[in-house]
Amino acid sequence: MLPSKTYIQSTKLDRLYPCYDVIVIGAGIAGLICAAFLAKNGKKVLLIEQHSIPGGYCTSFKRKGFNFDAAVHHIGGCGKWSIVGRCFKTLGIEMNFYPLDPMDNLIFPKFSIEIPANLEDYITRLQERYQSEKDSVKNFFNDFIKLYRATFNNEKSQIIDKYKDKTFGEMLNAFFKNDELKMVLSGQWGYIGLPPAKASAIGMCQMMINYLKDGAFFPSGGTQEFANAIFKKFIDFGGHVMLSFKVKKILSSGNTVKGVKLEEGKEIASDVVVSNIDARQTFFELLEGRIDSPFLRKIERMKESCSFFLLYLGVGAELDLSELKRGFYHTSNDSSYAAGEWMYISVPTKICPSLAPANKQIISVVVYIKDGTYKYKNINDWKSFKQDMTLSTINRLEHYIPDIKKHIEVKEAATPKTLERYTLNTNGAAYGWEVSVNQIWDNRLPHKTPFDNLYLAGHWTRPGPGICAVVSSGWNVANLIMKIGGN
Repeated sequence: MLPSKTYIQSTKLDRLYPCYDVIVIGAGIAGLICAAFLAKNGKKVLLIEQHSIPGGYCTSFKRKGFNFDAAVHHIGGCGKWSIVGRCFKTLGIEMNFYPLDPMDNLIFPKFSIEIPANLEDYITRLQERYQSEKDSVKNFFNDFIKLYRATFNNEKSQIIDKYKDKTFGEMLNAFFKNDELKMVLSGQWGYIGLPPAKASAIGMCQMMINYLKDGAFFPSGGTQEFANAIFKKFIDFGGHVMLSFKVKKILSSGNTVKGVKLEEGKEIASDVVVSNIDARQTFFELLEGRIDSPFLRKIERMKESCSFFLLYLGVGAELDLSELKRGFYHTSNDSSYAAGEWMYISVPTKICPSLAPANKQIISVVVYIKDGTYKYKNINDWKSFKQDMTLSTINRLEHYIPDIKKHIEVKEAATPKTLERYTLNTNGAAYGWEVSVNQIWDNRLPHKTPFDNLYLAGHWTRPGPGICAVVSSGWNVANLIMKIGGN
């Protein structure tokens, strides 16, 4: 089910204002949230997006009646007291979500484990499975929850100081001796794109507790509906939008942003600009490096996150997918798995059958390749890479779904190059900057920039990647602008 096109059209050019209070560049989720809150509070806001639809990675596309989610396959924190839930309530957005239980599955070559949607149930399950580590499990999650609350409240504390310079692997080693238990607790590292030996303990905490404590949800109608719900509310609040338009330059005078210039040459004035796009492009392309050197050098040193290969399959009703579990399928069964490859498999039509034609099914696969970021830079023939990856991924799926090849009706794929084309994220980065110790918390880019009236929102800035995090980011930036504006 695709949304009404009424809500995904640009504002007519003759209705645009010559000057706006705020221009938001990029209609990813953080940009949408920020723009909606500002418009709700009476600001004249223009949202500019180079793609033809809003949502960034939170978009969908149709092929022969199959509605595929492009990159986001479920969302955390959608309960009424969680970040997304509170945000939607404040904006007056009503949306149906399917709660996911189990939250996930971890499938290793020699064993698998189901992760329940309730944190206390998960703790009990781990304690029963690893009885010699029962107290350690309790102590670990006590610290993990304290750390989550401290980061959520953006407060300085002893628990932050304890873990801000530690990897998640170091945190696990401080609590546990059992390697299998450590494998299980780090088995969802794909959600932040960095294995535990390199991932920030804070970054992993923000992701895991968000899912385990607040739940995982699937938006009714698919992830495009999630983005469109925010987009529609922004329009209802009087916001203006330009889809399929690309900003060429952020206009400035000295240290003051004055507006933007589009590729077509049109200049639009604005008191404030919010960048919800690739941070490196913001400062090196749109601003041509016209900022203080320490800030530029910081960005030059930062490293993008990994990217993925994605496979989208539309299959017939006769293919039995009842035993195919949604979750991470890891390739290794020992402690070295942390640097190994994995697939994430989901069947969204089990949750929302209307995503496919009657009695048809969808299989979505995300594939992580070890050292992929390095390898992707050396690919010259992306067409051949896509073909090879599609074939190898289907062959891997055949291990879990025999005869799958006979039932495929629609087959689409996306490479890092595809993701880069649609989002303009450098090398198709899935999570903005990688979530390493030196690029999270205070080390991630702040919302405020060396320009007094230029702000950053999204996964390139704080708190980090994931829908819940970027919702928080967009909301925080809107509050900063409203506070400075005196409203």
